Amino acid sequence: MCLAMFMASAIDISVKAVGGDYSTAQIVLLRCLFAFPPALALCLRDGGLSRIITPYWRWQLLRGVLAAGANFGFFYGIAHIPLVTAVLLSYVSPVLIVLLAYPLLKERVGLGRWIAVLLSFSGVVVVVNPQTLTTLPPAVWAILGSASCWALLSLSNRHLAGKESPAVLAFYTLPVSTSIALLLTFGDWREVADIDWIFFLIAGTAGSLAHLFAASAYRQGPAAAIAPFEYTALIWTAVAGYLFWSEVPDNRIWIGGVAILIGGYLALQTPRRLLRPTPR
Repeated sequence: MCLAMFMASAIDISVKAVGGDYSTAQIVLLRCLFAFPPALALCLRDGGLSRIITPYWRWQLLRGVLAAGANFGFFYGIAHIPLVTAVLLSYVSPVLIVLLAYPLLKERVGLGRWIAVLLSFSGVVVVVNPQTLTTLPPAVWAILGSASCWALLSLSNRHLAGKESPAVLAFYTLPVSTSIALLLTFGDWREVADIDWIFFLIAGTAGSLAHLFAASAYRQGPAAAIAPFEYTALIWTAVAGYLFWSEVPDNRIWIGGVAILIGGYLALQTPRRLLRPTPR
């Protein structure tokens, strides 16, 4: 999951770099087109392209819709608000994963993990600033919707663990997003500058790897145990925000960030017996 979040940060940084110049649909389309070759290569390496033909096509269709919601929501939001703020808002996703892990997957969530997640979530609230919650702009709601889609997508990875390979799970995040983006960009295409092709290439390649690593993570451990590691993306986005956009976190953001990191550390210390999924 740490590797997945590093790759996800590469996507965020690349999209932020081009977000003000292209429509959300065009960004999603180009990111997906660049993601197809590495996704197919991973499937080929993981047993051949024939594995793409799956009996779980209904689940994969649902996952594709969730991936589209996550992509469109986050890419729209990240173009309109600061990078670190966008990522911190997306940390609602791990909280939703823990909340839904038991009713959807029957995975037991121990008291230690509840404390850790609540502490991390309190840090997110401090960073967002509760005084602004009544006047949230559309970009914020878009990211919150994206986080909800990502949470459900992550839980679907856990449900399909052992049934589908991580490479196949990563591949099926692309077709629906590509189809929707293609329809939305028809007649509304902007010529891409030479340097921006590099950003789209990074976003596409990192996207396939992020989904691969995330699927692998949820294949090997309970969803509630894996979710807190999504907080590691804060490190990379905070550094990039400072270096490329001169975003300097104030004291409130530092305080909230410390709470997030402490919560993640406490989650790591939770006894393994609390991580075992409840028998179905």
